[in-house]
Amino acid sequence: MSKNSKILVTIIVIIVVVVGIWFYVSSNKQPVVVTAPVNTYGMSQYTDSTYGFSFWYPSALKVSSTITNDNTSFPGGTAVETLLVGDMGSTSVVVVNSSTSTITDEPNGHASPIAQTKYSYDATSGEWMISYPEGTPTGTGSATPTPANISKTTISGLFMLEAGKRFDTTIIPLSTTQFLVVSDGGGSSFTSELAKTVAQSNASIDSSVESNALQAEATAYNQSK
Repeated sequence: MSKNSKILVTIIVIIVVVVGIWFYVSSNKQPVVVTAPVNTYGMSQYTDSTYGFSFWYPSALKVSSTITNDNTSFPGGTAVETLLVGDMGSTSVVVVNSSTSTITDEPNGHASPIAQTKYSYDATSGEWMISYPEGTPTGTGSATPTPANISKTTISGLFMLEAGKRFDTTIIPLSTTQFLVVSDGGGSSFTSELAKTVAQSNASIDSSVESNALQAEATAYNQSK
């Protein structure tokens, strides 16, 4: 083989190797998932590293944390932490643990005519069930559990269970034994929108879904100013 032929063969081998490496890297490259919204609309993200969740709130407000051990406010569970967003009476996020996979939104013997709504997880059917242990103001509820409405979800797909508790209240199961109760005392206009932004800390979230939720929360907050 001539010298020129050997050089040509060497060049061809190098090209084949380079192309092969490029193809391998390209075919095994993982897609990049964008989790941060382009515009936060004046919202900040709070991450609770202890219980593994996050939510977005108006940046102008302060989030304060209090450790609790309350087993009366939410029968079936024990409230272990309360996060207050803004002043007292504004939005709060309460972490509730329940080894029996149940939570009730009002204490036993609650004041009439406020309803008492109970959620429980049926391990056999794999469903969240709803019942009304102490009745409802309209008389339409029953103490017998029936499948709960799980049509509403947060930006990461967590169920948003409606409560009969006074003012805006949403119960969000982080798991079958841990809940978040997002509510207010009548002094907030963005509680429901904040609940929508709750997510697991490691969740992959569509940036457009997150952005729309933040815009809705900002609108609700700004309308009350």
